[in-house]
Amino acid sequence: MPFRFPFPFGPRDARSLDSLRFVVLDTELTSLDKRANRVLSFGAIAMTGSRILLGEQIYRVVNPGVEVPAAGVLIHGLRPSDVSAAAAPAEVLSELHTFVGDAVIVGHFVAIDLHALRKEWKACGLPLHNPAICTARAHSWILRHQPWSDDLAHHLDNLDLASLAKYYNLEASHLHHALGDAFVTACVWQKMLSPLQRSGIITLGDLLRIARA
Repeated sequence: MPFRFPFPFGPRDARSLDSLRFVVLDTELTSLDKRANRVLSFGAIAMTGSRILLGEQIYRVVNPGVEVPAAGVLIHGLRPSDVSAAAAPAEVLSELHTFVGDAVIVGHFVAIDLHALRKEWKACGLPLHNPAICTARAHSWILRHQPWSDDLAHHLDNLDLASLAKYYNLEASHLHHALGDAFVTACVWQKMLSPLQRSGIITLGDLLRIARA
């Protein structure tokens, strides 16, 4: 029986990584409860291949119309007054939807962000069909496909964004700020692309097979 890929494979999947437009994004949420969480802020920055486009970025605070849990303020720094002064989800999240366009979405454990965004966009009548890549999954694949080292298990157990930034010799300041996290993730992704390509991951289809969110 011939091997079948677990998703439809077409011309768009055959595009080289160097030709792709990526949008690296991050969100801050009211909680991690997928059933009830809402988006409080988002940050996103565009890339073409491995090039970070500093002039193409977006950051917005969102007023979801619900209480901001006090415990979360200590993490993301968004006070109730910051949120109450922000625009409603339909207005600002439509801006993000336009910014993303048909790009490949990239994020660190981005399935969490996408679940929240998908709920918000659905309420606004906006679809989300973009392919998405998880940098944690991509990094895990890189670790498993390079020469074995004594600290492999340690690195596989530490896949948080700060640990990845340290692994790739990057400064990780302003974490838990949506745009700051998006920028650090973009820098991490930039560092990942070369080892991925050296290991034979050269098209979008290849990338989706190993790191699809």
